[in-house]
Amino acid sequence: MNRKKLGNEGVAPRSVQATQDDVSAVQIAAEALRKLAIRVGDQGLLGSEEELLLHLGVSRPTFRQAAALVAHEQLIYVKRGPKGGYFASAPDSTAAARMASIYLRFRGANMVELIDAIAPIRVEIAQLATQNQDPEQQQPLREFLELEQNRAPNEVHDYITFLKSERHFGELIADLSGSNVFSLFLNILYDLVAQVARGVDVYAHHEERIEQYQQLRNKMAAAILEGDEELAVLMTKRCSAIVMDWMLEDLRQHERVGASSPTSTLNRTIRLKERQRPGRASRRSRILP
Repeated sequence: MNRKKLGNEGVAPRSVQATQDDVSAVQIAAEALRKLAIRVGDQGLLGSEEELLLHLGVSRPTFRQAAALVAHEQLIYVKRGPKGGYFASAPDSTAAARMASIYLRFRGANMVELIDAIAPIRVEIAQLATQNQDPEQQQPLREFLELEQNRAPNEVHDYITFLKSERHFGELIADLSGSNVFSLFLNILYDLVAQVARGVDVYAHHEERIEQYQQLRNKMAAAILEGDEELAVLMTKRCSAIVMDWMLEDLRQHERVGASSPTSTLNRTIRLKERQRPGRASRRSRILP
């Protein structure tokens, strides 16, 4: 005789349900802490642990798990001592950029895709930065351009100095643009470039390329400071185009000497890009100043 099973079908066991409830409580408490941190602002006091336990109405273990989550997001930090407690902090783009770059790297993003993604973002940033003619906000970029124009020849060709200046330049024009969204996107892509560029770096051992790119970048900076949006956009596009040219040139060189390309995926992507851009060789003269 078949005996019918008793119990609630489809209901999770008590231990599983309890775990789910605990996780849900932690997430709810964490979201409440995020909102409170944003409301009080950078360095603002959220309260002591006892005050926050009362405010949130959760257990101490739940609160501490929630606080750990939000602290990992760089939104809060704890200060011990008589005047201690939980304080808000303004997060930077580093954490978000790192996670996004890990995701893109896992998905197999390569240098060609990154250059193509950076190009339109830099154009938008350049346009917005050009529209900002506030002398005080322009000053950091003005100082950067003056420093770049007065570098000694050995500094101009220094690979490490160049990489640092390129990242700094991106940060300066992003700040001048006033767009937090574009700034974050650019930082994400720069972080990823730093991770994947090791085997396909178009600047390593090419001092002439560094100098040529710096000249274009300086013209871009000058155009932004002068409020010349058309020239700023043109120089921005030329910077991206010349880097793509160098990548295609390096691939052809690899093929001529019979060397293996950095990755087969990159090889295929560059070949596709080359087919999409007929007449690249003759176009070089049109993109250089």
